Amino acid sequence: MIAGARPADLATLLTRTARHCYDGSEHYRRQLDELGVAPEEIRSLEDLSALPVLVDKEAEITLRARSLAESGHPYGEHLCAPLEDVVGVASTSGTTGDPTYYAFTKSDIAITDELWARAFRLGGVRPGDTVLHAFGMSMFLAGVPIIRALERMGARPVPVGAEAGSEKLIRIARQVRPVAICCTPSYGEYLAEKGELADLGVRHIFCAGEPGAGLPEVRARLSDGFGGASVTDVLGGVHGVMNASCSAHAGMHLLGDDHSIQQLIDPDTGAPVPMVDGAIGVRVKTTLDWQAQPQLRASVGDVYEIRTGVCECGLDAPRAHVIGRTDDMLIIKGVKLYPAAIQNLMFELRPQLTGHFRIVLGTPGPKVEPPLRMRVEVSDGAADGAVEELVRRMHTRFSVTPQVEAIPEGSLPRTAHKVKLIEVEAA
Repeated sequence: MIAGARPADLATLLTRTARHCYDGSEHYRRQLDELGVAPEEIRSLEDLSALPVLVDKEAEITLRARSLAESGHPYGEHLCAPLEDVVGVASTSGTTGDPTYYAFTKSDIAITDELWARAFRLGGVRPGDTVLHAFGMSMFLAGVPIIRALERMGARPVPVGAEAGSEKLIRIARQVRPVAICCTPSYGEYLAEKGELADLGVRHIFCAGEPGAGLPEVRARLSDGFGGASVTDVLGGVHGVMNASCSAHAGMHLLGDDHSIQQLIDPDTGAPVPMVDGAIGVRVKTTLDWQAQPQLRASVGDVYEIRTGVCECGLDAPRAHVIGRTDDMLIIKGVKLYPAAIQNLMFELRPQLTGHFRIVLGTPGPKVEPPLRMRVEVSDGAADGAVEELVRRMHTRFSVTPQVEAIPEGSLPRTAHKVKLIEVEAA
């Protein structure tokens, strides 16, 4: 099975999740009591949609601080399982502050392993295949959890990790001859630029952690750099959520509908947005069987565009295209602009532009006093007018006219981890 169909007993599962949250977490209990909603009243998608977001990124920070101070652990006041039942831990990178910790029970780990297996099967990995792991290993959600999931599905993961550095990774790749490689799009492009992996016989590349792999230009560079490999864009891997692209590349299929519910809300009003073809909104998730940190109307601010109907690949699962994230959103004279959208446009202008850039702010966003300042790498030997074309397209597409500083190719650092597209410095 690749995609999981929504369970027939959805009402039972929703009520069970709400009751688990209410009984296990003071945070959820306080929220539902203030709303005057009993767990048994949450039985349908409509009931869910009537609730506000109960956990967002700011709330996670507060919940983590409270649990550290009052309970002696960093998993948040929304931890609903006994601490002795938490047998797995992962986290965000913590590059912009303290990391967010993700707790897993034995059952949660089994769900995560199955969802990663669905994504890998969709992207072409089969039992017995060697898969080179080039994400950050450490505490990342795409670190040890992927290794564990690949082993469980019968593949052969080689846990090198991005921390090992490109020279070691390439040396090991030449020895183990992987069928597939897992990495961020930017690290994959860096490896492709080195030109040392095109003859290895890599057939599949799995990308996650940042935008890019959903764009034809990026996929082409990755595929060419690895000798014609397919590219799969992946998002999720925790709380019963998994989204992955297929060969049609018409968005990422929602593969975990049997373990979670993904809904949309309007980013300004919080009102429900129906999951119909072309709908755009902030993703809100609710788990159906997660034990450690169940999600009841939780959101990290991802903005989705939804596509429905049968895909060219034959799957009838809804598909999502990630437009950006609300905490990265900038507002210039009332115009909302996502760095990921600028990145997409930048890739369109390759090879004149390298695709590497930074947005430079005088003060933290979201409001930006125009003009929007940017540093943009221009490829060696690029024709005159590349920057002017970027400015023209940004004005046409986003109604924003940036002030662009052209910098030479290679000026910005390459990284194996997520690329920070916004820098704050004095104007």
